[in-house]
Order: sequence, then C-alpha cells, then structure tokens
Amino acid sequence: MLWFMRRLIGWIVLGLVASILVPLPATPAVIAVTELPGGKANWVVSVGGLNNSSANNYANWTRLGWYIFATDGTVRTSWWSWNQLDKPMRVDAMTASCGGNVPTCPVQTVGSFLDAPSGAFQGTYQTSAGKLHVTWTKNGSGQALGKPLTEHWNLDAIPGGKVARISSDGYHGPVPSVLTPPTTFSDYTATFGIGFGSNAPLSAANKASITDIRTEYGQAEFVGRYIVANRDTVRREVPGLRLVGFDQWRSCPSGKCVGYRQTGVEACARNCNEPWKSTDRIRYLADAPPARNNIYTYWCACLAQDKPCYKANNHVQSLLQVIDDDRKLQGWVGVETSTSVDPDTLKADQRLFNAYWGILDMVTPNLRGPE
Repeated sequence: MLWFMRRLIGWIVLGLVASILVPLPATPAVIAVTELPGGKANWVVSVGGLNNSSANNYANWTRLGWYIFATDGTVRTSWWSWNQLDKPMRVDAMTASCGGNVPTCPVQTVGSFLDAPSGAFQGTYQTSAGKLHVTWTKNGSGQALGKPLTEHWNLDAIPGGKVARISSDGYHGPVPSVLTPPTTFSDYTATFGIGFGSNAPLSAANKASITDIRTEYGQAEFVGRYIVANRDTVRREVPGLRLVGFDQWRSCPSGKCVGYRQTGVEACARNCNEPWKSTDRIRYLADAPPARNNIYTYWCACLAQDKPCYKANNHVQSLLQVIDDDRKLQGWVGVETSTSVDPDTLKADQRLFNAYWGILDMVTPNLRGPE
C-alpha cells in the first residue's frame, strides 16, 4: 500500500509539472489604431514654398498631389512639383474648338502634369485638438530622407461630414491681402498649404467628367483662396473661377474641354491699358490624366495683339478635383506655375518678378475657409 501511495503521489507531481510546461495560447498583439484626419483617408493637397525675393531669391516652388492616411499612423503621398528657377515651359495639351465667341486655341499646361506624379514621400502623422502633424521620413522607395520634413496643419470638420479640410496658418483670411509668409507651417521651406479629404478613392473612376461639370454642376459656384508670389509680393486673392456657372461655358466636340469668354473684366482693362481694345478674358477648363486631374488656363484677349490666341504669358493652373464621400464634385485644389516668357520668342526671359507662382482652392461655398 505504501508503495502504491508513493507512485500515486509521483504521478500527480509529474502531471502538475507537465501541465505547467504546456504552452498557453498566444495572446493576440494589440495593434494601435490612429484616428484618420477628420475620419478621411484620401486627400488632394496643394503645398507651396512662396516668399519674397529677399527671403528666397525667387526660388518659389509648388507641389500638388494626394495624401493617403492609414489607421496604423502612416501616410504616403505622390506629387508633381515645380520650381520657379527651373522655368517650366507651357505646352499644348489639346485644342479647344468651342465655337461661338470663344476662340479656337490650344489649352496649355506644364508638360510634366500630363505624366504620372514624379515624386513621393512616406511618413507618419498625429492628430490632436484640431491639428494634424505630418512628418515625411522616407522617399517613395522607402529610403530615409536626409532630414525629416514636418508639416503642421489646421484640421477642420466640414458640416455634413462628407469632406474634411486641412490648411496652413495664413492661408485663410480677407482678400485681397498682402501677406508675410508664416513660419509655423513647416520646418522646411513650405509656407502655405490647402487640402481636402474624403473616403472616395483617388482614381479616375471617381472623377467628374467635363460634361458632368457643365451639366450636373452647371449652376454650382466655386470660390476659395489663391496665394500667389508675383512682383515681389505674396498676396491672398480670390481665384479665377468665381464667375457664372459652367452651364454658360461652351463645350468642345470631344467633350474633353469647355471654354468661356468673360466680358468686361476690370483686371484686363488695367493690364492692357488701351481703352479701345477688348477687356474680355478667355478661359478654358480641360480634362487630363491620370486621376482627378484638370487643366485650367485663362488670359486677357487684348494681350493677343489682335490674334485669336495668346500663348505667351497666359495663366496655367494644374488642378485636382475634390470629391466627397458620395462621389460628388466639391471643387478643386491646384497650383499655378506661369513662367514669364518673351512674347515674341515664347522663350523664358529673366523677368522672374513677372512670373506667377501660387497655390489655390476653388470649392463650393460650404467648404470655403474663414475670412
């Protein structure tokens, strides 16, 4: 009996030891979830390094692209970028033959905007108390940048919840205004920025066609801000699409562009300073690849010197559509990259002060920022 009790105790001890050594099921790792900015993942964003020549010697630059945020606290961007000192040149994107009083002319842009985005960053972000902090740490291939680039955005919810907005200090405010570029936006040379986000994919399938813009959105008003470096000042102005609805623009047969002749423009009267000449302004809006891209160009008819078209110092703006959660067009963010050229040769001249370098938004009134 004693022998049996000793063996029983041994079996019990061995069983306890074995139960201790059996591995327990692994506890799932807790994954931190970061709140998306304004609850939105996909953003179209315009950023600019705009300053007075005494501060940057005309090294103004613009960047236009999209930010894609993930709930693991990471963000990535793809972008087009232009520098004033590189003097990017205008190219013909298509010919607008809208008929009526709109001249048949090339719709111009900067050539690189017709290609895929040329640059990319990867980084991290944080949101807190109406602020969004983005730090770019890598290039598009995942290689570390020589120095991280940090941006500090104001983050605003928009009534209705279908779009959110980010903006830099100094972007919003009264117009027109001469500005001292703030130093609070970034720890590099970016001085101004504006962007809008939703959860609609960024693909061309979620884009308003030119025909849609003229018909479905024909009565919509698009207003916003335009921050421009020109003639050695940095100014806040109203962008150029603040005029009659698109239903009054004329369509091209291809359906890829629309044109409009705006009569009696005060700015054209000032620019031409010849009362007997036309004070009309010619405007074109056109489609462009690869995603939500549009091209916008305009010029004063009097500058064409009695010719139908003006290809010298017309305004060229690259735009990305703002699309809300319901896949509806709410406007655009964009950049202007208008190099000053000799009107006779169409080659870049040395009048850097005459160029227009800027960032802008043109959006429905409920998306427009504070005065």
